[in-house]
Formats: sequence, structure tokens, C-alpha cells
Amino acid sequence: MLVYRMPEDLRERLARPHLYNPTVLFIEGPREYVAFTLRTLLYSFLNVVYVVGDFTCETFLQYIGTPHLCVIDGTIMRRRSESIYITKSFEHVFSCVNPMSTISVDCIEKLREALKHYKSLVIVKGEEDLLPLALLLLLPAGYIVFGIPKKGVALIDVSSYNRSEAINIFSQFIPSAIGNS
Repeated sequence: MLVYRMPEDLRERLARPHLYNPTVLFIEGPREYVAFTLRTLLYSFLNVVYVVGDFTCETFLQYIGTPHLCVIDGTIMRRRSESIYITKSFEHVFSCVNPMSTISVDCIEKLREALKHYKSLVIVKGEEDLLPLALLLLLPAGYIVFGIPKKGVALIDVSSYNRSEAINIFSQFIPSAIGNS
């Protein structure tokens, strides 16, 4: 399987995108406050909202509505989470393999396919943490929402995001072939 491995020197930058890019809106506070803020900003645009992360996806489903796409890995803060509730909320379900600290070609292909369908869910075997970057490279417009553990939620308006920055970051990833797991 072909993956693109994140170089270690990018870890801090990608863990705190709101500090390095002024177009990334950072929302922090109690879950209900974050949900209310997201609902106020995005409720009318659910057809172009793309959510990454189990807790963030659960928050959307519980407080806001079903977005165009959710990407989950079945864990919240490295602990297994129950995704049956999430799975039942989507019409199209895809799965892919994405090892930790990578973006796999498998997941890029599944994201590309899932984006063609409204109310899609991509279940990742491995880790979905870097997939907002893949979405930035795949989407022409819309809103990407993902959690920043123990901090809050990042919201990116893809239309106003500097795509060359995403390309520059991804170009630093190292292509690697790994065995199937």
C-alpha cells in the first residue's frame, strides 16, 4: 500500500493549524457552545460541510445535522468509540486503511468517491487525523471541520484557504510503500 508519511518536523504545525494560518477559525469552549457556534455558522450549508473526527461528527449529528461527509476512525482521544449511531445517519458508507501519521492513497481514493455522494461516511482503519489536509487538496469549496484534542474545533473555509499552503505541506510528506495491515 502506498502512503505519504508526515515528516516529524510538521507535527506541531499540523496539530495547531489555527496558530499558523489566520484563515482557520478556531472555536473553543464547552461542547454545547462549540455546537451552537457551528450551527449558527454552518446550518444552512450542511451540503458543503466535511467533518473529520468521531467526537466532532457526533457533535454535528446531535446538535446541528448531517453534513455532506464525515470521516471517523472509531476512536475518541485514543479510546474506542461506538460508531453505530454515526453509521445509521449516513446513506453511503466507505472504508479505507490509513496508518498513523500518514495519508494513504487508499483513503484519498475513498474520499474522492465519497465526495460524489451527499451524506457519506468514511470509516478509517487506522487514524484519520491528517485527512483534513487530504480534503483541502480534493475540495474546490466548502467547509472542513475537525477537532483539535483538548482544545476545540477548527473550521476552514476552503474557498478562502491558500491552497498553495496545503500543497506545500503535502509536498513535504514522504512517499512510502508499506505492507497491508
